[in-house]
Amino acid sequence: MSPTPENRSQRPWRWVLLLALLALGGLVGWLLSREQPAQDAPVAQARTRTPSSQEEAPSPALAAAPTPPEAEAPAAAEPAPPIVDEILVEKQEVCSGEDNLITVRAHTPDGNDAYLHYTVGDGTGQRIPIRVWRNDADGSYELPRVTVFTKNNVSVTVPLPPFQVKDCEPERLIHVMSRRQPNSEDDFEFFAKLMERPVRPGQPAPRPFVPVRFVWTFDDEAPVTTTGPLVSHSMLSTTGASSMYTQHLIRVDAYDAEGRKETGRSSLQVLNTSFENFDKKGVVTLLAAGTPRFPVLDSDGVVRQTFRLYHRFRGSVRITQVKALRSFRGNGEAPPPPEQVDAVSLPVSEVPEGKGTEVKVSFDTKAEPEVFAITYALEGVSADGHPARGTFSVMRPPPRPTKENSTPITDPVLRAKVKRARELLQQEYVTDEDIFRLEREGKFADLKVEKPSGNVAPAAGTLNGRPRNPAR
Repeated sequence: MSPTPENRSQRPWRWVLLLALLALGGLVGWLLSREQPAQDAPVAQARTRTPSSQEEAPSPALAAAPTPPEAEAPAAAEPAPPIVDEILVEKQEVCSGEDNLITVRAHTPDGNDAYLHYTVGDGTGQRIPIRVWRNDADGSYELPRVTVFTKNNVSVTVPLPPFQVKDCEPERLIHVMSRRQPNSEDDFEFFAKLMERPVRPGQPAPRPFVPVRFVWTFDDEAPVTTTGPLVSHSMLSTTGASSMYTQHLIRVDAYDAEGRKETGRSSLQVLNTSFENFDKKGVVTLLAAGTPRFPVLDSDGVVRQTFRLYHRFRGSVRITQVKALRSFRGNGEAPPPPEQVDAVSLPVSEVPEGKGTEVKVSFDTKAEPEVFAITYALEGVSADGHPARGTFSVMRPPPRPTKENSTPITDPVLRAKVKRARELLQQEYVTDEDIFRLEREGKFADLKVEKPSGNVAPAAGTLNGRPRNPAR
C-alpha cells in the first residue's frame, strides 16, 4: 500500500530524532568511560588486600591524611596455590582402624615454602598417621583428602592415593594425646591411652595386655623410656624463624611383661609464634621459660624464679631497655590502682642465639603486700638491626589452704586421691595439676574407696589448680 502524504511528511523527523538520540548516547558513554577507572580502582584494591585482622592499624595522624593516588603502593597479589609433589602411603593394605602413615611433600611456585602446612582428613601435619574404619553395615569406607595450605591460607586439595581397608580389626589401639604444658612455649606433655577392642558376641576375648614400659621417639631423636604412659618433652623448633609451622611425628612402643609390643603414633603441627611476629610486625620475639614452672613462696615470703631467656634468630639480641610493670590487687570494693611502670636493670645485657641465657629474679611479697605480679618488659635490637621484644612475669602464689579460705573436700574418691598424691609426691600440698597427672599415669587405678556410712569430715582444699590439703 502506498504511504499517504501525511506519513511521508513525518518520516524525515523520525530520522532526525533517531540520529539525535544516538549522538546523545555516544556522548554519555564517552563521559562514563573517562570516569570508570577512578571508580573501579578502590574495588580492585579491596579484593586483594590482606584481611584486616592481619594488618597493623594506622596512627590517627596517618589515617587523617589522604594518600595521593600516585603514591599508593600496588596491592600484593594473592599467592599461587601450592603444588603437591608427592603423597606417600606407608601400607597398601590395613585393617579397619589400623593406622597408616601418610607423608606429604609440596612446594610453592614462587619458592617461598615458609607458610606450608597440611591436613589429611581431621589430622594436621606433614606426616600423619590416619585411621580409616569400614562401615559395619556394608563394609564401605571413604579415604580422606589431602589439603596443602600456603600464605593467607591459599590451598589446594587432592585425593589420597588409594589403599585397601580389609575386613579385620586390631585387638587394641594406642591413642597418643598431647597438650602444651602451662607456662611454657616449647614443652609438651604426651599421654599414651590403651584402648581395647570391644568383645563382640561369639568372639573370644583377647589376651590381656598390661604395659610395663613405654619407649617414646620424637622425630629422629634418641628414644626415651618411661614406666608410665606419660612423658614430657621439649619440642624446641630446629627451624628457627624460617617457617610458620614446625612438623613433628611422635611414636610410642608399649611393652608388657612378656615382651609383646603395641605401637601408637601421632602428628603435631606447631605454630611458630616467633616467625608469625616477625612476618607480620618485623619484631624479634624474646621468649622466657621459668624454673620452677609455677611460683613458689619461700618461708621468708619471697618468690624466687630463674628464667631462661632465648630467641629463635641468628646472632645475639642486645637488651636496650627493661621496664617492671607492677599489677596491684583489688580489695573487692574498688578496682585495683593502675599499673606502676619503672625502669629497672637486669644482670643480662645480651641474649645469645640457641639456648640463650638465664636470669634470676625475686618478688618480696611482704615488702609489697598490694602487688599481685611483676611483669618485666624487655626491649632490644637483634644482630641485623630488627627490634626485639618480650615479657615474663613473677606472680604471687595463692595462699596456703586452710579451713577458712578453702572449699572443703567432701567427695571420698577425691579425698583418697589427694592423700595418695601426697604420699607419692611426698608433698604437704598437692594441686589439681598433680592429681590430673598422676591419674593419667595410672597411679589411682588400684584405689578402692568404700562408701561412707555416715557424715564425712570435710577436708581443707581448693579448686582450679590451687593447693589441696585434706584434714589429717
